[in-house]
Amino acid sequence: MALSLGAILEPLGVAIHGSRRASLKPQATVLIFGAGAVGLLCAAMAKVCGASRVIIADIQAERVDFAVQNKFADAQIVVPMKRPQEINEKLEFAKEVAELAKKENGGEELDAVYECTGVESCLQASIYVGTPFVKCVVSI
Repeated sequence: MALSLGAILEPLGVAIHGSRRASLKPQATVLIFGAGAVGLLCAAMAKVCGASRVIIADIQAERVDFAVQNKFADAQIVVPMKRPQEINEKLEFAKEVAELAKKENGGEELDAVYECTGVESCLQASIYVGTPFVKCVVSI
């Protein structure tokens, strides 16, 4: 096996595991935080599992552009580069990011969120963005 193929197996394994944990329903709307290797592969797996819409979010515009241009995602969000320090500021920022995601989804809440960054504010935003009863947050 070529090393370039072998290198992608671990992130692909993570994406497959996350996909199984999410148990996406057909036509689900999905938000992916993080447009790195794992986030892109999670987006691809969401599409394979029948997601009707995949939105990808990252702080780097180039990454989200790549994801949409290469059909990993249907829509993109560039997360503002804020670094709140106080807990109340952090929660407000998380709500702000969640509102960006809902706005990108036509004002509707999302069915599943994959958190592929490890960033505290993204995990907090994941909680605010999903539906109360169908929520699935997969932190990878």
